[in-house]
Amino acid sequence: MSPIFLAVAVLLPICGGALIPVLPFGSRKQMMIYIEGVVLLTSALAISLLLNRPAEHFVLFRFTSNITLSFRLDGLGSVFTALISVLWPLATLYAFEYMKHEEHEKFFFLFYTVTYGITMGIAFAEDMVTMYCFYEMLTLVTVPLVLHTLTREAVLAGRTYLYYSLGGAAFAFIGVIFILVYGTSPDFVAGGVLDLEKIGNRTNLLLLIYVFCFFGFSVKAAMFPFSGWLPKAGVAPTPVTALLHAVAVVKAGAFATMRVTYYSFGTEFLRGT
Repeated sequence: MSPIFLAVAVLLPICGGALIPVLPFGSRKQMMIYIEGVVLLTSALAISLLLNRPAEHFVLFRFTSNITLSFRLDGLGSVFTALISVLWPLATLYAFEYMKHEEHEKFFFLFYTVTYGITMGIAFAEDMVTMYCFYEMLTLVTVPLVLHTLTREAVLAGRTYLYYSLGGAAFAFIGVIFILVYGTSPDFVAGGVLDLEKIGNRTNLLLLIYVFCFFGFSVKAAMFPFSGWLPKAGVAPTPVTALLHAVAVVKAGAFATMRVTYYSFGTEFLRGT
């Protein structure tokens, strides 16, 4: 398949979700059909990409000559893509049944659907910069889901989630910068991309940076001792808890730490630590 479909699979649920509050649905049933249609179409496209994996990458936006927002589907990304493309339509059906008794449904499903596209962007990310951008966008679109009921407990939970995520973002950003400086490429390459000649006698510094980067990305995986946000986020509507646990956020955290370990720093560099 053409690599442009990688961008389509990311942008379709983002644009489709953004339209939910403004579309004149005649009934709740029409809204549900529209949302599930967008989700199923995205999943079908993702599965088609898995079965006919594009050989090339797709550049969505270019910051500089070597820093871009670009997508590519490799083996690890395929596993994550398969996971979310199967689970998301099922989670959405569950959300329909649960949310029929809740208020502000349209805004809930706006962020719920947009989150699908953001998560797909993490799965398709070709390099550290792209993954980091979508990883932090995931925070921005899931905080409103945690805050949805606007009770005191929800506001406190959303604040805690935001504090943890911003702290993780700061630590992860340190790793991104060092990969750009000491790596041969910002792209994900099996075995890592560190340039040992550039590193020289700074091995211990880079190992410390790896620890920062690992824990920064693993905040969303709720890895101890940065797991305090996840139980508190349970005050959100149950579909949000399912989204955070089973489909998007925690899985994205685990996926990102694997990318950092095996595709950026590399096990050869980390061996023996």
